[in-house]
Amino acid sequence: MKKHIKNTIICIAALTVALCASACQKDTQTGSEASAPVATADTAKPEQPAEEPDIGEHKDYDKEDAPCYESGSIIVVEQDGKKRGMETYTMTLGTGCLEFYANELNQMKDEAGTKVKVYSMIVPTACELYCPANERYRIDSQEDIIAEVKDMLVDVTQVDVLPTLKNHNAEDIYYRSDTRWTPLGAYYAGRVFAKAAGVPYADISEYTPTAPKDYLGDLQGLSGPQAQEDLAKTPDSFSFYQPSVKYTTNYYDEEFSFLITKPFYEENEESLQDGYYDGGFYCLKLDTKVNNGRKLAIIKDEYGTVLPTFLTSSFEEIYVLSYNYLEANLAEMISEFGITDVLYLMNTYTVTDTRVYTLETLRTQATHGSLRDDAPEEPDADTDSDKKSSGSDSDATDTEKGENDVEYIYDVGINNQVGIVESSDEDAGQQYEEEQPDYGEEYDYSYEGEDYTADEEDYYD
Repeated sequence: MKKHIKNTIICIAALTVALCASACQKDTQTGSEASAPVATADTAKPEQPAEEPDIGEHKDYDKEDAPCYESGSIIVVEQDGKKRGMETYTMTLGTGCLEFYANELNQMKDEAGTKVKVYSMIVPTACELYCPANERYRIDSQEDIIAEVKDMLVDVTQVDVLPTLKNHNAEDIYYRSDTRWTPLGAYYAGRVFAKAAGVPYADISEYTPTAPKDYLGDLQGLSGPQAQEDLAKTPDSFSFYQPSVKYTTNYYDEEFSFLITKPFYEENEESLQDGYYDGGFYCLKLDTKVNNGRKLAIIKDEYGTVLPTFLTSSFEEIYVLSYNYLEANLAEMISEFGITDVLYLMNTYTVTDTRVYTLETLRTQATHGSLRDDAPEEPDADTDSDKKSSGSDSDATDTEKGENDVEYIYDVGINNQVGIVESSDEDAGQQYEEEQPDYGEEYDYSYEGEDYTADEEDYYD
């Protein structure tokens, strides 16, 4: 009997040990499952592909010494067996221009509202990428300037193109005889912007460049005879990149009144750069076939001239507005035309110079007459490259103005602005005519405190 009881106790103990071990193992598995749940079809997330690196042709020009000399207002450096001219860059301290620029963009963002995206693209000039180490003491860091602006922007997206341009600096992204960048440089910058804006962007292979031509740019006029001779020995190559997508370019005056439909670029024998919308002295609207509801306004200096066609696969409409030319109210245009994205594209010279104050004028000035887009809805040709204007620009302009029933009046004021008055408004036209002095064959007027005298014919030219 005692032996039987003893065996029973041993069995119970063994069973207890087994049950405890099983419980511990179950607790361990439960805890493991809690800390690392098994992915299911509903919870599993696909792996995000690694971002493709922006691989370009790069050289450390800024870290290497190179033979160079000063000529006129530029320096000429020898790199890769060719002479390159460039302006040096120094920022005048105490002007408050950077703060003004950032504040203007912040205010425009506030006025445009939450549905409109505002971007700042400050493009460095050539010396930031190509000034050799032995000449760096002559220039200020444009990288620091761009970073300083970024810190002052509120709800405005900074499009930092400097790293990308540095990565491609051994390619022809800046002219060697001109103060501007090349279409290739603008293409790389546009890719950075498209990514920030979340829009598609066509590869450079989808563009057809025009036959390259030898080109000598505006540095010829800023340099001495020796530099002119050296730069002419290895001239730049100039091409316009025509997109494969269909688009139409409409031209407008400074009040954004429609003038004519014609190509974005037409070769100009006297100046290849002036082939871009007749020297850039117009406002433009590019209509594309994208139909994505995104409408872009580019507020630009000379660096923004070549960029718009690289965005024809990205936006439904693209408004190209020169900061020192537009006389319509920018905030009104954004609202009236349903613009969704606003890009300020300026080089560092512009944003650190007092001319940047013009941005406040764009935001606050009154629009003369009514702000409307009178461009024809259906273009005659499918692509911009097929459009050819008939007759002179002035003839086409007069025709369109007659159809729009408006007449031009000249307001001799501090900005020499051109106003528009509806021709049907007899009272307005009569009032203007009564208020104007009779200039006769010669007249005097005051501009920013200085007196000028000129022939009437010269004035209206």
